[in-house]
Amino acid sequence: MSRRSWLSAAGGLALTALAAGVLVARAPELALDRVPAGQAAAGRAGSPAAGSAPAGPGGADLDSGAGSGTVTGRAVPGRPGDGTGGTPAGPGLTGTGQAAAPGAVFCPVPRTPAVRAALARVVPGSGQAELEPLGVTGDGRGAYVAAWTPGFSGVAEVSLATGALRPIRAFAHPGTDQADGTASGQWLVWAQTYSLSSLDRFTMYARNAATGRVLRLGQSVAGPGGVPWPSPWHAPAVSGHYAAWAQGYGPGGLVEIRLANLVTGQVTTIRRGHAQPPLFDGGLVIWPESDAPGAQTTLRAYSLAAGRLVVLPAALAAVHGTAFVVTDGTRTAYLDPSLTRLYYSPRQDQPAGLALALPAGTDFASLTLAPGTLAWTTSQATYLASTRTGAYMQVTRSYGYATGSRSVLLVSDPPGVKAVHPPLPLHVLSPAALRWPGCSPGT
Repeated sequence: MSRRSWLSAAGGLALTALAAGVLVARAPELALDRVPAGQAAAGRAGSPAAGSAPAGPGGADLDSGAGSGTVTGRAVPGRPGDGTGGTPAGPGLTGTGQAAAPGAVFCPVPRTPAVRAALARVVPGSGQAELEPLGVTGDGRGAYVAAWTPGFSGVAEVSLATGALRPIRAFAHPGTDQADGTASGQWLVWAQTYSLSSLDRFTMYARNAATGRVLRLGQSVAGPGGVPWPSPWHAPAVSGHYAAWAQGYGPGGLVEIRLANLVTGQVTTIRRGHAQPPLFDGGLVIWPESDAPGAQTTLRAYSLAAGRLVVLPAALAAVHGTAFVVTDGTRTAYLDPSLTRLYYSPRQDQPAGLALALPAGTDFASLTLAPGTLAWTTSQATYLASTRTGAYMQVTRSYGYATGSRSVLLVSDPPGVKAVHPPLPLHVLSPAALRWPGCSPGT
């Protein structure tokens, strides 16, 4: 069983595996991602400052007019240095959204007719084969996938309307080879791994959609005896014509942040230390970092224009002890170290406020942004929220996964059968076509 299918089927079991730091199988960019052997799970020390985000009943504009950008950051699993303390869950919503947390800006609503109609349809072929979405094509008509089908296994582009598959790069060994990637604009960048027991050996590839050319950007760094140094497990980040990723380069969890110019092919190291995987925030490369092993992480920001470290935006300044952060250059969302509280800011210059809290026994598992919307998965199901009104609804029966883009949102159902590569029915939601009700936090 491959990355996301195991994740979608495992649910709460996967969270237990994460807490224990156990590598079971590969999954993509979710909090449910297992951590490579010898690395700690996401820490639970402290809680970021809450800030203030007014909710406003009945359709308050939480976006402040934003929300048309592409998602450039994804939730990532932790490493040593995230802390080991505890954060109480506090009052909040049940996993199925039964009661609102005091001060929360998101509140539950029933599924709208448009969402019900979209969820009733699947991308042709996704109900018969495993298609794990890596991202959406620039025109929004296709998705990049890691595919295991009777005729082809590897990285491919699939038509969302017809299900037609266009191969990009085949897996040499479909039983063990896997891919985890991100798309933005004309670029798809992915890491290809070669084992079900370790993700530390990988090759980084990029594809230019305009030319169809596939570039080899780099590979994992070998340590003593040719064994790769342990690397954080996460898809590369992509924005414009840049890509960034983290890879191990030494003992004790030492990690370097690599930045690639996809036009020139030049790859440089912009940071070394106890770092975690990066994301893009507009013209910034952001990553969590510990000053020493065991110390709580804080975020660092590197300016592409200035070529140096710079001050963090206000929306990210309070983030500590967590690597679960998503941003599109305007809106920002992140989880606290306990994985039970969600913080959101509609603007870069505004500190994030508490948007949603979960009760004890339920954890967040992923975050992703799409125009005007924010999706998350918990240990129970996947949910979709309007960042304009604060209303949110459940969009999978259980578990599942969401992939955001600048045009559409892809929602994968959990597998319906137990198999090595089970089918993952894939739905397409158009955020621009959704009409959201207002949010009344007291409901």
